[in-house]
Amino acid sequence: MSSSIYYRLAGQGVTLGLHGANSVVMLLSMQNEEIMKDPDVKRMTSMQSRYLTVWNIAFQMSYFALAFTCDLLTVTGRDNLIPKSIRRFRQTYFSSVIFTVAAVIFTIFWPIFIYDRELLFPAFIDKIFSFKSNLVMHFCILPAALWEFAFLPRHTPKSHRLNLGIMVALFVVYNTVILHTYYERGLFPYPIFHHTYGTIYFPIFQALVFFLGLTVYLAQFKLYSLLWGKEKIRNGGKAKSS
Repeated sequence: MSSSIYYRLAGQGVTLGLHGANSVVMLLSMQNEEIMKDPDVKRMTSMQSRYLTVWNIAFQMSYFALAFTCDLLTVTGRDNLIPKSIRRFRQTYFSSVIFTVAAVIFTIFWPIFIYDRELLFPAFIDKIFSFKSNLVMHFCILPAALWEFAFLPRHTPKSHRLNLGIMVALFVVYNTVILHTYYERGLFPYPIFHHTYGTIYFPIFQALVFFLGLTVYLAQFKLYSLLWGKEKIRNGGKAKSS
């Protein structure tokens, strides 16, 4: 058994611990009645389910819980309990959602945050979410995905149709949610949409996000070939597989 599986288990455990602890801290902070009197904070917390960041945390926690269970079963010699469909789902889920979404959020969030945080993460949010929580939600997500990326044996799919279909569906669903939120409540989850909606910059921004996601998705296999070598990829990563 390759040692890579133990590195994966360590990374999965740390990631689940970080997200779990951070979720508890944030939930407790939202119990502070004094803070919740702030209308901006109250409005933001009422839209928790509309933030891509929150979706991504749910994606990562569900993926790493599944991955940890699969790898733990493998280490304990019970990998026969893992259906092939679950193994395939894990690979597809990681390639199309986990790695891609984490990289897109990281790449978009930090340059805009540094330029003008009010466009994505207004200062009033500091009343309820500390900078450490911000780091877990927007920074640690990429190292977590990269760690799994580095130690998970994979191969380039013969067809990218399924993965791309999942990405397109996710893009359409999320944009439907934010537009529905605007038509329902007159609000967008992120202030940048308020500034750009009704202008040419709104579709341009959406297009840039989509093509960034597409670029990240395709680039991961190029990067993977550099990391593992073409021969190992053709063999499905068997040289280092668990």
